[in-house]
Amino acid sequence: MAYRFLLEVPASLSADANVAVATAGDAQVLVDRAAHGLGFDDRYANLTVAAHSLRVVNTLYGWAGEIGATRPDSRFQIGVVLHSGQRIGLHDTDAPGLVSAIRRDQPWVEHSVPRIGDHERETVGGLNTNDPDAASLSTRDAAPRSSITAVNLVDAEDELSIGGRNYAVIQVHELAPAERLYGEIFELALAQRMRQNEDDAWEEIGPDYDHVGAARDNTEADVSFMRNGPLHVALARAGRAARLDYAGINNQIGVAMTSEAAARVKALVLMRGYTLLTAAGPAFSFRDPFGVVWGIRPNL
Repeated sequence: MAYRFLLEVPASLSADANVAVATAGDAQVLVDRAAHGLGFDDRYANLTVAAHSLRVVNTLYGWAGEIGATRPDSRFQIGVVLHSGQRIGLHDTDAPGLVSAIRRDQPWVEHSVPRIGDHERETVGGLNTNDPDAASLSTRDAAPRSSITAVNLVDAEDELSIGGRNYAVIQVHELAPAERLYGEIFELALAQRMRQNEDDAWEEIGPDYDHVGAARDNTEADVSFMRNGPLHVALARAGRAARLDYAGINNQIGVAMTSEAAARVKALVLMRGYTLLTAAGPAFSFRDPFGVVWGIRPNL
């Protein structure tokens, strides 16, 4: 398996931690032994975790959140030990932050081991981003002010680089519902739509595009580019008949935003019944209807 790290848990929670790791589906505990270096009175266990992807991090945060171990004042201290020897408590960061730390600690994985869920970068349905025509996609300036201050494509399944900007690619059945959802939650503005014609060439669609009329005439857009400040998203239409297992998608994006914007997003998540995965202080993460896990960290 690609990634490895030590999971430090109280010995009394060792069995529960094993179950939480196995729940991820592509991770397992290879070794379970008594921990050393935490003091004589601290009965802890070190679990060597091996995983194909880092979806196990979300699983661990979900389990730890249920027992209150993601709070700084928790009597249970759960964390990971990286190859570098650095210890990171689950209460010290959120799931996207821990995923990012593990990836920085094990950079060889990105280059030497194929990872589940990875796809060829730089293309979306045949759109070649090295094409000079495609490079014009990102020439428009973003809005001068944004409630979003930083973005981390933690474990994006696919990314698209155009004009120096990295777009997180999100596969959807239809563009209209996805455009509406991300416009409402993250205030993403539509930058451009594109369609692949009969000659497999990409062409831009004008602002008078109508989803209903295009579906009737079989002239639907294939990609919608949306953005708000540093957050850039490319919605790729897979088609209504495509089989997209949103529950099994491993697509994680970390977003830092103003406290007011984070509170608004959390309110929408709760009101609409989206899956709230973690909630550690003001930071939280949730899974949207298209299977994307968003880690939200307010600027304090």
